[in-house]
Amino acid sequence: MKIDSDLAREAQQVVMKVKNAVLATAGEHGLPHSAWMTAQVTDDLEEIISITAPISQKVADLRRNPQGEWMFATPSMETVVYLSGRTRVVEGEAAKRYWERMPGKAQACYRKYCETGDYHQFAVIRTEVGRIVLCKPYAYKKTVIFDKADPSAVQHQD
Repeated sequence: MKIDSDLAREAQQVVMKVKNAVLATAGEHGLPHSAWMTAQVTDDLEEIISITAPISQKVADLRRNPQGEWMFATPSMETVVYLSGRTRVVEGEAAKRYWERMPGKAQACYRKYCETGDYHQFAVIRTEVGRIVLCKPYAYKKTVIFDKADPSAVQHQD
């Protein structure tokens, strides 16, 4: 995504400063599931990666329904950014390049499931961002900054 507006830059700044986000998935029978995750996002907000245990509920959810939504928020909750899109589970040799990019792996909570540093023992969650929403909860304002599926929705405020 091209970062070319003040709102897009604001969303980018929030996401780049906040390293932990909530990942929401749809579980069995459509039931929601949310989990705090350490995430790494590209500067252009096009891709999010995170590492988890392959036996986690979010991995099972994503295998059934590959749509995920990430919520990044400032500590004051004054600004919230939602990044959503197709979310894949990457494992085995394909996970290696993501594993090598992820900072702080040695201290991550998923290591409680498996103490090894072998990337084959973990799953990478990779989201291709298709929608970006900037939200100002205290002002009751949501702005769609980017929507790959519906470009006419961009800059729409709720």
